[in-house]
Formats: sequence, C-alpha cells, structure tokens
Amino acid sequence: MRTTLAVTVAPDAEPVTVQQVRKHCRIDHASDDDLLASYVQTARIMAEGYLSRVLITQTLLWTVRPESLLRPDWRFVIGPLELPRAPVQSIASVTVLDRWGNSTALAPAILPIVPPTAFTGYIADLSLDPAQLRIGRATPLIDGRQFRDATFENIQISFVAGYGEPAAVPAPISTAIMMGAAFYYENRGDAGAEMPKAFEALLDRYRLQFLGG
Repeated sequence: MRTTLAVTVAPDAEPVTVQQVRKHCRIDHASDDDLLASYVQTARIMAEGYLSRVLITQTLLWTVRPESLLRPDWRFVIGPLELPRAPVQSIASVTVLDRWGNSTALAPAILPIVPPTAFTGYIADLSLDPAQLRIGRATPLIDGRQFRDATFENIQISFVAGYGEPAAVPAPISTAIMMGAAFYYENRGDAGAEMPKAFEALLDRYRLQFLGG
C-alpha cells in the first residue's frame, strides 16, 4: 500500500522514566541520563511500530494514495479505511486532494443516517480497534463534483491517538520498553546483538494485525 504516516504533534512524555530504567539496569549515577532518555524514546518508537499502536497521546497525519484504497479505475473507495494506529481518540480532519490541486475539507456526517447508505461527509467508528472511517460517496467536493466522481491525488486523515498519560499504558508494554532501553544501553554498537525475545513476547498480546482496509 502506498501510504505515509507522520507524527505532527509528538507525545509530551514517555511511558517509562529514566529513573525507572536506571533502577532496572542497576545504575547508581545520573551521568548517562541523556543516553537513557534517548534509548527510552527509541524503544517506545520501536514498540509502537511493532504494535501498530501509539502509546502516549499524539497527533498523526495519514496520507493515502489512491491506488491503496480505490478500485483499479480509481473511482470507488473500497469499504471503510482502517486507521493505521490505535487507540484513536478523535479525528482532527479529513481532506481530499484531487489531481488538479483542489483540496476539500470534509465534515463529519450528520447522524442518524436514513437510509444508512446515503450520507455525505465521513463517519468514524472509534470503538473499533483499529478504528474505521468511511466517506460518503455523495459527498460534495469543492469543484462541484461528488466524491464518487473525483479523480484523487490523495486523502489525508489527521487523528489523535494513544492511551493517554503514561499510567494508562498497559504494564507489559511499559515493561517491554524498559527492557528495550536497557538492551540499547548495554549493547551499544555490539555487532550481532539481538533484542531479548521477551521484548516481543510482552508486546504480542497487544499487537494489531491488519487484514484489509
């Protein structure tokens, strides 16, 4: 799939503190705290990629190219879009850009919808894990066409995701990040060093598997 995912507002904390990693590694000084902070961030990013989740609240921008979500003629969206990171707290914006540079900001659909197939704007189901978003085919675009008739350059979805504060992150995930930071600290530049299997084992029960969308 041709998509890109970027963090536009970074988290303001990490799931574990440098002090916790120091205790885990039995370090009795603070001279390496800058290194440990970097390793915690690295371990958190690695864990998020493995899980397809984000941990502390942050804002992401997902850009989807048309061949990733449309039929071969690039005219019809295939079902709902599964957002690539979870848990999603809210949708910040949904923007459609066509091949001629026309950009349309979509609004949430007005509920309830009757009949359920006829709506304009977008519907997001944040109760799912991963969350899903669907765009109404009759949604009007800025150039007067409907969504179903447009030829797209991309669709961009900005969304807020994460468990919230560090205390809300499941304990096994925090433990895995602490172990990852300790591994980076103890194996700086060592060729052939491998992350402990316990790192992935702790994360596996929370890992999302994407089967489509």
